This record gives sequence, C-alpha cells and structure tokens, in this order.
Amino acid sequence: MIVKNTDPYKLKKCVKCKRDIALNELYFAYPLSLQQMCLACAEAEIPKTIESLEKDLNKIRQAKA
Repeated sequence: MIVKNTDPYKLKKCVKCKRDIALNELYFAYPLSLQQMCLACAEAEIPKTIESLEKDLNKIRQAKA
C-alpha cells in the first residue's frame, strides 16, 4: 500500500536503496510489514514479487493435480 510519511520523529529508510524517505513523501509498504520502499524501488520490485508468487501458485496447483 502507498502511504505518506507523516511522522517527523521516526526516520524511514528504503530497504532497497537505503535512501531516507523524507517527511510528506509517498512510499510503499506491504501490509503488516515494517519494511518501507521508495516508490522508484517499489516499481521495480513489485513485478518480481508477483512473478515469484505466480510460480509458487503454479507449483501448488501442480501438486494438487
């Protein structure tokens, strides 16, 4: 989910590029995750995650068949 950094007392860093996420800057975080990614890194990482999950789903479907 995309969230705006509104907490001036808690420093947020992108887990991929290690860049600080500035106050009032939008960033991406998976639900129930403590990891944040800047939008540029999220744009590159989300397709990789989707591809990995699709492979896992196909393996599950093959195991059921």
